[in-house]
Amino acid sequence: MEIKKRIRVAVIGVGSMGQNHARVFFNSENAELVAVADSYLEQAENIAKKYHAKPYADYKEMLDQEDIDAVSIAVPTCLHKEVALYALTKGKHILLEKPIASTEPEAKEIIACAVNHKCLLMIGHIERFNAAVIELKKRINDLGDIYKIDVQRIGPFPSRITDVGVITDLSVHDLDIINYLIESEPSHIYAETQQRLHPHCEDSVTAIIQYKNGVSAILNINYLSPTKIRQLKVFGKKGMFEVNYLNQELFFYENKSFSSDNWESVTEGDMKKIIIPKKEPLQVELESFLECIRLGLPASVPGEHGLKVLSTANQLLTSAQTKQVIILP
Repeated sequence: MEIKKRIRVAVIGVGSMGQNHARVFFNSENAELVAVADSYLEQAENIAKKYHAKPYADYKEMLDQEDIDAVSIAVPTCLHKEVALYALTKGKHILLEKPIASTEPEAKEIIACAVNHKCLLMIGHIERFNAAVIELKKRINDLGDIYKIDVQRIGPFPSRITDVGVITDLSVHDLDIINYLIESEPSHIYAETQQRLHPHCEDSVTAIIQYKNGVSAILNINYLSPTKIRQLKVFGKKGMFEVNYLNQELFFYENKSFSSDNWESVTEGDMKKIIIPKKEPLQVELESFLECIRLGLPASVPGEHGLKVLSTANQLLTSAQTKQVIILP
């Protein structure tokens, strides 16, 4: 198999997230940013000029005319299916921003299309590439048995989000990380939501998820906080890990009472900050995408992972709407 030195890429949708994709590709030794597309031509022209690419208002015209190997898709969620399917039928590898799609049938259609056209499909769950999360995954077994995960992902209301609520926009990050860390399926789901500022959807969710391996997760996620917090805590017999996503920091809090295989009690022990080399998660994500294409490797975050997260997010919505516990087989 011939290994391409540089992947010819384009970005579809160059709003707040897509322009960062363009920046990272432009600065990558493994990519050549060929073109960008956005329905607002002026925005496409501004980003294209900045990164020496060709601008398009019509992504289909761009895909038809340009010699491109792969695309990043950073359009509103409601457009994911349309754009992804067109790119895949043109034989392009795609990095599709989270969530994978608006609905599970749409997600399954995208996954099937990628398989049929032998294209790489990777979902942009960026927290997988946060240095603190990567290090936590390596050390997760240091806790012994895990029994609980607490998530807090809160911040001000983002005016850019109009088509989905906080569950689909934000909770999917942490649902994916929990799947990544504990490798188990939900058994029971319950959620309560509020709608205070969002014009169409929920902007706050508090949820409890019980997993089949006995781990409980509590999610506190909202758009209603004047300060931004991105935090995850994992509790186990030997202590607690705490991740600060924003600062890419990882701390370990020791349970001093733990000895051998006996969980006698829980008392305060030493706190250790684990030193981690920091790197921009988006850069790590996109370099992984490029490497998978170059070497013919499976996607780091395949479509099936995105579908699993979307399914759980939809179950949170159903629970909140029905005020019922969702019991899964």
